[in-house]
Amino acid sequence: MKLLKQVRPSNSSNEAHITLIPQEKEDLFTLHQLIAKGDELIFKRKISLSAKEDANKKKQQELKKLRIIVESEEFDMKEEALRYKGKTVRDDDIARSGDYPVGMFFSVNVDYTYPITIIKYDFDHYCQKLLKESIQPAMRADTAAVALQEGIAHVCVMTSSSTVLKQKIEYSLPKKKKATDVMKFDEKTQKFYRAIYESMKRNFDFDKLKVIILCSPGFYAKTLYDKIIQYAQEEQNKTVLNNKGKFLVAHCSTGYLQGITEVLKNPSYSSKLQDTKFSREVLTIDQFLQHLNDDDSKAWYGENEVFKAVGLGAVQTLLITDTLMRSDNVNDRKKFSALVQQVEQNGGKVTVFSELHSSGEELNKLTGLACILNYAIPDLDEDLEEEEEEEEEEEDT
Repeated sequence: MKLLKQVRPSNSSNEAHITLIPQEKEDLFTLHQLIAKGDELIFKRKISLSAKEDANKKKQQELKKLRIIVESEEFDMKEEALRYKGKTVRDDDIARSGDYPVGMFFSVNVDYTYPITIIKYDFDHYCQKLLKESIQPAMRADTAAVALQEGIAHVCVMTSSSTVLKQKIEYSLPKKKKATDVMKFDEKTQKFYRAIYESMKRNFDFDKLKVIILCSPGFYAKTLYDKIIQYAQEEQNKTVLNNKGKFLVAHCSTGYLQGITEVLKNPSYSSKLQDTKFSREVLTIDQFLQHLNDDDSKAWYGENEVFKAVGLGAVQTLLITDTLMRSDNVNDRKKFSALVQQVEQNGGKVTVFSELHSSGEELNKLTGLACILNYAIPDLDEDLEEEEEEEEEEEDT
């Protein structure tokens, strides 16, 4: 993300005017997290104008600057499509330059061409952290992976925001019953590994990636690694050869995407993966679920329980989804932002899970808010149960 300008009006402690240009797919995801309903956007949009002199002339297009208040959004991470819809509002600075429509519905497709200005009236701690991370690429950690088995491979790019399947490669390999079948099998196998290698070159930025996972049942991953080095040496591809230390050959039970999750959860590979945000999120949710399964009173979920635990200063790790952090209800957003700040001030860790990622979906099913405690508190929900019993008794009477 390229930050062009940031202004904090003196008459408002929480308001911010931020002008920036997204430069890659991850920046679109940051904007998806940053911009909420009720925020305002100033952007440039081509508007078709009918020719006045001759009706047969083609419509002319004029680049106009507009300001809208956001009412809804559409976001597709895989297709790199981010679209906001809203109604135009008055902007005196823009109106001076010519006719300016007010009260009309417009939509904007955010791309990498024109700058966009975001006006937020509640630029809280969470939003500030998002913006800071987006303009400092070094704070991000990226992982790529290839999960494969006989005749099928999944080439993926993973970040803290999502797992993106870049290409699925399938080859029908013949059975080795005759000598000719063996030749065909070997030929198809070579094409299979070569196709994976070419896909990796197209979809992976080897210099920016921290880890490249090759995982499979059996020896397919090891064979793929050997083939990648062989092909790179034949081509004298220095980009691949200089980054061969980033490859992690791992074992898993399937060549589908579940295999990648198995590797991320496997303690055997933790030292290699510890610097990746994606891995930390997977391990955090897995640790929480393990405590929940053990019923050791060190894992709790639900708004009342978590807020109570934070008030006691007992939270080691707070798990929260960006769905809650981006709530349409401004009071809720302030409440959860304050909760995050309180945990961090108490020395706890905070992990914000994306709703677009499987771990975020899993957490959303558990209210979207959970925590891992420093020590067991068996009766954290005791007061809540008593309140429910009292309410039931009142209803009965």
